[in-house]
Amino acid sequence: MVDLRLLLILASAMTGNTDAINSTTSGILTAMTSLDNITTTALMLPNTTTTADTGKLCEIPNFCAEGTIQIFTFPKTVFGQFGYSVQLCEKQTQNAGLPKATAQCLNGTFDKLQLLQCSLTLDTINVDLSGTSQADRQQLASNTQILTSVPSQLTAQNISAAAQIASKLLSTSDITEGYLCHFWQTKLDSAHGRPDIKLAAVTTVSQLLKASGSQFSTATVNSTNNLTQALQNFSRSSGTQLVQPNLVIQSLKFNTVGTSVVQFTAIKGLSDTFLPSRINVSQTMPDTQNLFPVDVQMSITIRDTTDSQNKPKIDTVGFVLYNNDQFFGSEAFKDSLGIKRRVISGNLGVENVPVSVQFHINNTIPFNSSQEENLFSMSIQDFACVFWDYKLGDWSTEGCKKVTTSFNSSGSFPASLACNCDHTTNFAVLMSFSPNYKYSEALGVISIIGCALSVAGLAITVLFQMLTRNSRGVSPTLLMVSICVSMTIFYLLFIFGINNPVQHKAASELSQTNSIPPSDFHREVDQGPCTAMAALLQYFLLATFTWSTLYAAHIFFMIKNTISGPPQNFNTFSIIAGWGFPAVIVGISLGATYRPDKPLNYRQEEFCWLAALTSNKTFDVQKPMFWGFLLPLALMIFFNIAVLFYFALTTCRTDQSLNSSRVPPFRRKLLSSVSLAVVLGISWIIGYFMLLSVDPIQHNILTYAFCLCNTTQGVQIFILFTVRTKIFKEKFSIFRKSIPSPEVSVHSVSYHLWPLREKDLPESYRSTDFDQQVPNHTDDQTDHGGPT
Repeated sequence: MVDLRLLLILASAMTGNTDAINSTTSGILTAMTSLDNITTTALMLPNTTTTADTGKLCEIPNFCAEGTIQIFTFPKTVFGQFGYSVQLCEKQTQNAGLPKATAQCLNGTFDKLQLLQCSLTLDTINVDLSGTSQADRQQLASNTQILTSVPSQLTAQNISAAAQIASKLLSTSDITEGYLCHFWQTKLDSAHGRPDIKLAAVTTVSQLLKASGSQFSTATVNSTNNLTQALQNFSRSSGTQLVQPNLVIQSLKFNTVGTSVVQFTAIKGLSDTFLPSRINVSQTMPDTQNLFPVDVQMSITIRDTTDSQNKPKIDTVGFVLYNNDQFFGSEAFKDSLGIKRRVISGNLGVENVPVSVQFHINNTIPFNSSQEENLFSMSIQDFACVFWDYKLGDWSTEGCKKVTTSFNSSGSFPASLACNCDHTTNFAVLMSFSPNYKYSEALGVISIIGCALSVAGLAITVLFQMLTRNSRGVSPTLLMVSICVSMTIFYLLFIFGINNPVQHKAASELSQTNSIPPSDFHREVDQGPCTAMAALLQYFLLATFTWSTLYAAHIFFMIKNTISGPPQNFNTFSIIAGWGFPAVIVGISLGATYRPDKPLNYRQEEFCWLAALTSNKTFDVQKPMFWGFLLPLALMIFFNIAVLFYFALTTCRTDQSLNSSRVPPFRRKLLSSVSLAVVLGISWIIGYFMLLSVDPIQHNILTYAFCLCNTTQGVQIFILFTVRTKIFKEKFSIFRKSIPSPEVSVHSVSYHLWPLREKDLPESYRSTDFDQQVPNHTDDQTDHGGPT
């Protein structure tokens, strides 16, 4: 698949610097022309109206526009491929709904019209094929091709019959070889003027490869094995290049002087199918690394056996490239991720020849459409170099070994997956992937504070309920204490155990041992702590709601039976149900889903809680999160809501016989209903609305409301059932008064003051004229601003 960022860069460049794009395109086209010996080519971008590689930068159209031959209309089709008519077989025929005709797109127009006999079946063709003339074989080959043109409708019997027909057609010694099947210029040799039996057979095989894995079965094993062997043998005698979307057949005659090296290269395109312009076979090794990434590459080194005794001369090699491994059903390697694995075959026509085969497959192996979004959330854990052993009927590693690889810059994938083998046959690379888990971060400060306050409040509530149980009469002490205990344990487990203590990291280097992994999804053996924590969290949270449901039942009986109250053995039943029912649910969940080698069937890896999602990150009702938690929780919440409404209606109903002074105020009634809603856990219904919400803003609001209400549920219970009670207020008042006031030491010092009396000294003076002048002098200074 193409990195979308690259397409955006290309789009930006096209709008900003057209000359540079044209210059770059011209260079790429020249290089690809040299690589593939093709007279015309193009750099192609995806077109949303077709599966073909077409785009704005094409120098020439590489498809046939919608056209009509005789009375048959054919849709837009890529060059070299077959279009099928929009006219279908009638409903009353054997092949109702299948196209009536096919034609190949050649040089911009549809040609070589072939018609389907709507009464024919694949089983009939398989029987009639033996002993027929070449003209009849051509007609039957075209009919087989049309009958397999809708792969999704094929049954295992259809696939088996079509595979047998293709094997017979490819194994016939006198089938046509006098034409060129080229992607851009496919022509029938006018000197022969004979139909394309080979091409029809190869197209049929390509269409069979589009069928899903579920359409294959044990009934198709023998026929597909025979077909792949026929393709191997045919590849050396094909004499040309045959390319269809899911299958490539190529042969090459090479120089046998000395040691010969033949290289087959498939360049990765923008689509997930094969194109002739991206297939190259040569005795030299062209440097294509700077053009486009290599999808599949195989190099066969053949030593010169001309002078060897009893060694045949080898001068032709054939290659077959499959777009997937549907024909190679394995028991040793299981497919669970829907990964498409290329299979490549090299055939020299003889055995026991000293050869060295090196092949590598691009590491960005495409996922199916449902898995594309998860491609970059996976890392290669290991891989195996294998070949298909027809005697074993499965993949084998004998004679093959891994080539040392290095990781790319991101560290998620090796730079290449390379293998060496000492024989020629069908090869593949079997990869095992492990997810790049995004482990949950540590709890935030707000969550820790909320949970810690809830734990403290619940602990005080438990002590208060036990110490004052005799003075509260019929108050359900057992039920309230059990709710608080189970909720307290859940909060503590949540704080200290929700994060997975064992975190698996992607492999920093791959194993050098060439052994077949059991599956394409690598599973770590469970190490215990996280699974145990998930089971405990499930148990105590279910226990909390079981006890709240029993509390609701107690309230119901108290209202319904005002005098007698709940049944006589209600407490005994509550103990058995309160602690036993959650244990049954947890036991069933573990027994049905948990296996030591598959712990993620029960729990999640990112944090220690129940498994809920598929590999596509969609909610799965078959996971224990649904039927082991959400379903029983929903049933209990609905019962609690019903009791809450019954309680609210009962308390709000006014008794006309009572004086107005004896009617409880509305505030008290409302507070009673709110208190009951808190202890019954009604706020958890927000979580269900959160799961169903589609709008991101609404989802965020519900998420915050859910977290706020449920992390502080213990605090709410403490306030409503402890702090606000009359007994608690009285006890707290007595407790506060019993605390002596703090003493403050004061040191006092007394001071006595009395007047100091002294005897006046006798004074004597005599009057002069100067004494009479002082007042006047002072006045003068004042008037003049003071002395100077």
